[in-house]
Amino acid sequence: MSTPHSTMAKAGKTFFFATRWLNNSIYNDTVILYNFCRTIDDIADEAPITPKREQALTHVLEALNFDHISHPIVEPLRHILKRFPEIRRPLIALVVACRGDTPTLHIEDEEDLEHYAHGVAGNVGLLMYPLLGGKDPAGRTYAARLGIAMQYTNIARDIIEDLTRGRVYLPSTWLANSSKSLTIESFNAHEARIATAVAMLLERANHHYAYGLRGLSYLDSRNRFAITVAARCYQAIGSRVLQNQKLSRSRAVVPLSQKLLLTAKIALGWSPDCASCSTTTIPRPQSSNEPLVINE
Repeated sequence: MSTPHSTMAKAGKTFFFATRWLNNSIYNDTVILYNFCRTIDDIADEAPITPKREQALTHVLEALNFDHISHPIVEPLRHILKRFPEIRRPLIALVVACRGDTPTLHIEDEEDLEHYAHGVAGNVGLLMYPLLGGKDPAGRTYAARLGIAMQYTNIARDIIEDLTRGRVYLPSTWLANSSKSLTIESFNAHEARIATAVAMLLERANHHYAYGLRGLSYLDSRNRFAITVAARCYQAIGSRVLQNQKLSRSRAVVPLSQKLLLTAKIALGWSPDCASCSTTTIPRPQSSNEPLVINE
């Protein structure tokens, strides 16, 4: 029988790996939020779009808006919402954005792309911000930008999988306005153009990673290392998406060995100057019932 912790370990391997450097209290809150986001995403991805999907997401929105805490999807959040009431708005915004994520969604240009990514992932950054000790409103922009960066990585990695579900998230202007006619059957004919667009997407993602990580100083110093590990390991997925200007046919993942190497490099270079930290202490991985070794 799966648990919330094992669900994150299987479905969000990179994020799960990085959370092991959070203390147990924040780790447990993070698991709850991850599972909420995962559940909403799974409902939103339902194909074909059915009234049941719309009804489910509408009921979640009503529960969040009117504090119907007994709703089964919202109920696990009750203690977090009590301690961090400011996350209610990004929770609602996240569900609204996911509800609008249908095969008819059309991303015309880069502005549309960033708006979409902020909705489904920038809001996740805003959910995590107060949990990680963020109090200054000025730090919210950096948190949202890290979420956007990770969503760009997701889009780049999942191009082929998304096409099989009738979804295209690359801007139409990057594809010479051919995104509406792009299908999994026509993928080979358009691969060169798609690969160029993915390279542009990963370049934009790197810009967002760099910007977002400049906001580490707004977080509690004990949580900065984990977020740096999460960002750098997720960013590394991008280097595996494109090989010789061709898209990987298999789902790009960063092996555990490379995650450990990246983590070691981050630890060796960890200082107030490189990460805006007030301490050079590297937290130990937290113990839990879930193993650290992850099958990729």
